[in-house]
Amino acid sequence: MLYAFAPCRFTCVLLPTEACRQTSSPENILNKVQANEEEERLNRELELTTKERNELTDRLLYVTGGSMSKSPYFRPNPFYENLKIKEKEVMSLLHNLDTKNIEHREKFQELKKEINFYRNLHSRLLMDQACMKKKLVTLKQESKEVQRYLFELNRKDEDEQEKTSNLQTQQNVVSETAGDMA
Repeated sequence: MLYAFAPCRFTCVLLPTEACRQTSSPENILNKVQANEEEERLNRELELTTKERNELTDRLLYVTGGSMSKSPYFRPNPFYENLKIKEKEVMSLLHNLDTKNIEHREKFQELKKEINFYRNLHSRLLMDQACMKKKLVTLKQESKEVQRYLFELNRKDEDEQEKTSNLQTQQNVVSETAGDMA
């Protein structure tokens, strides 16, 4: 008996084995030739059946949208299953990386906005500082003018006080002299 295995089928073919046990004779030689021809015919038939099965499997895959796992004759391939698991892991990792990339882009944009804000703030502070320096120079000039004015006013006041003091002294002298004369 000859056994032939296919991925989805088990085929059993009965071949005459008596020819192997008997001694060589013309009849046995004829049986061997017939057995070889029968074996070749069955091998060709097996190849054609396998080819037809593969074509039908491909057609079924096309019709079902690539989902062979729904087929009743489907036997999961461990390598394919491992590959699917790896694909899911890689796709999950890719999704996580995409999510992180989006988050980092958003943070980067926020940081760029913050940098621009602080640059603008620095520019405004420099402009305000320049304006304050100009105001300070103006106020210092005004302060010097006010100090000069106060200095002159104090000097005039001192002069006036001296004059007033001199007049009082003269008045005291005159009143003393008038009191002595009287």
